[in-house]
Amino acid sequence: MTLIETHFPGSTESRLRPTVAGGVEQHPEGESTPRALVTLIHNSDRRSVEAALQRIGYVVRSTNDHTAAEVMLRSFAPDLIVVDARDAYPLPNNLMTQVRRCPEIYIIVVGANSDDQRITVLRNGADHALPIEVSPDEVAVRCQALMRRSRQFAHAIVSDGQPKNLYFGPLDIDLGRREIRVNRYPIAATRLEFDLFSQLCLRPLEVCSRVELLESVWGPHWVGDTHVVDVHLSNLRRKLTERAPELRFLHTVRGIGFRLADDLLQLAKHDLASSRSLESQTASSNS
Repeated sequence: MTLIETHFPGSTESRLRPTVAGGVEQHPEGESTPRALVTLIHNSDRRSVEAALQRIGYVVRSTNDHTAAEVMLRSFAPDLIVVDARDAYPLPNNLMTQVRRCPEIYIIVVGANSDDQRITVLRNGADHALPIEVSPDEVAVRCQALMRRSRQFAHAIVSDGQPKNLYFGPLDIDLGRREIRVNRYPIAATRLEFDLFSQLCLRPLEVCSRVELLESVWGPHWVGDTHVVDVHLSNLRRKLTERAPELRFLHTVRGIGFRLADDLLQLAKHDLASSRSLESQTASSNS
């Protein structure tokens, strides 16, 4: 039995909605070739999604064997993984647990049909959740959109190749390296968690609405439930609080959106005042 598939014969009937021809853009030339790992359980679904991703320029590996998939997380190093809903609902299985330890890998779940399933798999670490009736081409386009958002956001926050760092007391956000640290400990934020939180940190005195966050991170043509923002920020809030339980990092403005918590703003003001005092003392001693 072959555990890892890199090609396939003529497709069999798939549970996913049929592909609409001509509806998928090709991967832009000049960019590094993206890698995708597809672990859907049903052979027809897995092969249909594999074919759709290959058509837009992805290097794809596929398997329905979880042990083989875990090996490929290290050897193949995918940019994203397409998994079955039963891997993440109601609880994440061992494969999902392993993938979540690699925050640079996007997780797309297929087969989350109800609101409860979609919310749960997002809380369990998925970046995107799709119902079973989705077409293979739509799965591919959603994957492409996730990859594109990350590049667009990274380009927007880095100027002249020089990374920016934002500091709020014990919180350090390195926008160039896409890293978050609390009390010098790295936080294992997913790509979407980082992008959302960075938007808030770049506008520390403002309330960012859910729609604004969706448009800035997911793009202006996003179609879906705005609750996805709450789920990703809730996951990140938990990770941040584990490192500094005495601090509040995020404040939810009911019915509108989110902003940085007052705790961080006060610490930032204190750091700024201390820095100015030190500069003043240095200037006096040199005069």
